[in-house]
Amino acid sequence: MLSQAVGLPDARVDEVLTLVELQGAARRRVKGYSLGMRQRLGLAAALLGNPDLLVLDEPANGLDPEGVRWLRDFLRAFASGGRTVLISSHVLAEVAQTVDQILIINHGRLVAESTLDDLTARVGGAVRVQSPELDKLAETLGREGIVTSRSNDHALLAKGTTRERVGDLALAAGIAIYELVTEGSSLEEVFLDLTSEEVPQ
Repeated sequence: MLSQAVGLPDARVDEVLTLVELQGAARRRVKGYSLGMRQRLGLAAALLGNPDLLVLDEPANGLDPEGVRWLRDFLRAFASGGRTVLISSHVLAEVAQTVDQILIINHGRLVAESTLDDLTARVGGAVRVQSPELDKLAETLGREGIVTSRSNDHALLAKGTTRERVGDLALAAGIAIYELVTEGSSLEEVFLDLTSEEVPQ
């Protein structure tokens, strides 16, 4: 009925049901669908018009682990085609494995908008660096106001910065880098940190 309402051919219905792997259940009554199947059906309905933007609310709700992995791969493939997916969810551990950009809203107010790596590094996280010149690197970063400490595995932890910033400063100083990774807080920790303050009434 949805396809008819917007003037789309039945062939498009078959296409989107195949995309969400429901083609085998196409003739079944919806009331007999599991919650996970209903989630896929809702996604199929959203895909009918071949949109450039998908807006999804708790899309992983009701999916088993295999379904969650399928959904994650599907959304990444959709976005890699130059399109956009906006996901609203409270399952932040799953969100962290799927998205590139994060927006955190607290009581209707936008409190953060950033890439996932930058956000988790900035709020309590660190950039982990391995280099044969850790003392020189620590001194270089310190001149830029970046606080560092040594980790147990002979690496340097640079706090409140990004991989790109550390890499650029090391390059400018002629310091070799063997490893450069973000070790951020979990997205849940970041969310709680940014939304813990009372919002003025």
